[in-house]
Amino acid sequence: MSTTLNTQAVETTEFSKELFKPMPAVTGDAERLSRPVIGYWKDALLRLVRNRTALFSLTVITSIGLLGIVGPFFFPSMPDGLSYENVQNPDLINLAPTLGDELLVLDDATAYPDDLVKEGFNAEAPLLAPEAVPPLSGLRVEGKATVNGVTLVWEPIEGVSGYSVFRALASSQTPDVAAMAADPSQRGFQVGSVSNPAQYSYTDSAGLDPAERYVYIVAPFVSNPETLEEVVSEKGAGLLVEPRKTITLSDAQELEPQAAVGDTVVGRPHFFGTDALGRDIFSRMVSGTRVDFFLALLVPTIALLFGLAYGAISGLAGGKVDTFLMRVIEIIDSLPELLLFILLQVAMGKGIPSLIIALSAFAWTSYARILRGEVLRLREIEFVHASRLLGASTRSLIFRHIAPNLLGVILVLWSGHIPRIITYEAFLSLLGLGVEAPMATWGTVLQEAGNRFQIAPLQFFMPASIMAITLLAFFLLGDALRDAFDPKLRGRE
Repeated sequence: MSTTLNTQAVETTEFSKELFKPMPAVTGDAERLSRPVIGYWKDALLRLVRNRTALFSLTVITSIGLLGIVGPFFFPSMPDGLSYENVQNPDLINLAPTLGDELLVLDDATAYPDDLVKEGFNAEAPLLAPEAVPPLSGLRVEGKATVNGVTLVWEPIEGVSGYSVFRALASSQTPDVAAMAADPSQRGFQVGSVSNPAQYSYTDSAGLDPAERYVYIVAPFVSNPETLEEVVSEKGAGLLVEPRKTITLSDAQELEPQAAVGDTVVGRPHFFGTDALGRDIFSRMVSGTRVDFFLALLVPTIALLFGLAYGAISGLAGGKVDTFLMRVIEIIDSLPELLLFILLQVAMGKGIPSLIIALSAFAWTSYARILRGEVLRLREIEFVHASRLLGASTRSLIFRHIAPNLLGVILVLWSGHIPRIITYEAFLSLLGLGVEAPMATWGTVLQEAGNRFQIAPLQFFMPASIMAITLLAFFLLGDALRDAFDPKLRGRE
């Protein structure tokens, strides 16, 4: 039995040796790479491309930037050479966003109707007591009510001194006109007065807003012949009026060459509405994108170049030079930045050059501080020591050895500075210290819309939304760049 087991064991061992023969070693297999080499920049780019938030943010920024570049080329050309975004149209002020309203074509020269006076009216009739004045009747609109003028007519009353005309904004879709006419506190402000009791018409053309609906109230009044005090009757008449939007004949023929006076044409679209001067807000935002993106790219670049040189010199020199240069930065950083912006703008005046100087004058200190710390770290690395021993100059050390290794940090700092410049420009424009009129920027658009926020809030919210989305996209892209270029964050997504 024992002999049989030993024989089987020997056979199993010989069989195993045949199955598990060692493979011969091939020279160089140990040093061969199993996958292609991925460098620092390629790895950072791949990490950035895999970040969907970064790609979305980059798409938003690129789309808005391209719209600002090519958009003005598609604006309608004006015959007088004025830029479309600066064209004022008092007939189209404070419009809500629209794809094109129906506009009534009028003559280029506005003609106001003559006052109507009733023939055979007894102007010598004795004055009535205020409480004895009969109710006003027959109040209506003569012709068409437009933003150029609303002509009211009524039946004149004998025994009164004249008529007071009031105008109030319609507070709802169906205002109680009769109650407003009977209550002097609800009549609004007085837009005019007719001192001839025989006159039975009045034309109002003062500041009519095409985006509003009005309640007109006409009430007779009686003047005391001794004190000349006017007592307005409570028996006035009211009328709800919605003025039609108009367009001059010359402007209408640019849209439709066959247009004539009295026709109705579809006006140009106003995606964000119009402002208090009748200018298209969307076109002003598109034109303002050029200015804001120009400042947002130029100012951080200027601050970066100066901060890089300053921080590199401070870090490489060390000793007393480093101490002195850093004390200068601390003094500058201790001053209120926004106050310095305002003082520089006031001293140099409005304009793009002064705005660039004001925004760049103190923005470089943060670059210098951070880059100086990176230079202190890099200057102790062996290849920098070797270059210095071989006689490399300070300039060569900065631009050939240290700066390329700072590109990741520089790119993150630069991208994070861009939204701050857009915010500063908007803030200075809100204070009236931005660019000169009529140049449009995002800040000037918001500043003009803020003056009428309670009347037309969409003028503010729509441009502010575009600005907020752009700033958010820049912040998200900056965070994505930081994650992509920081090796310590690998594997933490």
